[in-house]
Amino acid sequence: MKKNIIVKLCVMSLVIALDIVTKIVFLDKHYPFLKGFISIHSNYPEYNKGGSFGILQEHTWLLILISIVFLVFLVLFDFKYKPESKVYNIGFSFVVGGAIGNLIDRVFIGGVRDFICFDFWPEFPLFNLADTFLCIGVVLFAIYIIFIHKDKKESKK
Repeated sequence: MKKNIIVKLCVMSLVIALDIVTKIVFLDKHYPFLKGFISIHSNYPEYNKGGSFGILQEHTWLLILISIVFLVFLVLFDFKYKPESKVYNIGFSFVVGGAIGNLIDRVFIGGVRDFICFDFWPEFPLFNLADTFLCIGVVLFAIYIIFIHKDKKESKK
């Protein structure tokens, strides 16, 4: 049990650190990363003051509150049910780490620093590493809920 908590904290810390470092390194940078596919295109000095795809634009404090409530809910769920699945644990760490990475930006600079751009899909909004980890974590949660958790319930019958 303790090992799971330590691993989760390490993965979350790594996600947060990677997010913060990349946001600093790519501040005010513009160049192709994988030509024709992904570019680094910092939105500095403008920050994303909304949520995903710009929802709740200019409602930073509401997004901060939603993030905190979401994080508290996730942590309480984790402590109560203590799932042992590696897929769950990685998904949990990615979602919490990504949410904290973006929460840090919202609290300290009033918006999220986005810098990754899909060249092949110019209409797609800029995003960052925290967003990427959040999305991967949600997919891992879905895999856990659909395939793994269901199998564990059936095997207990």
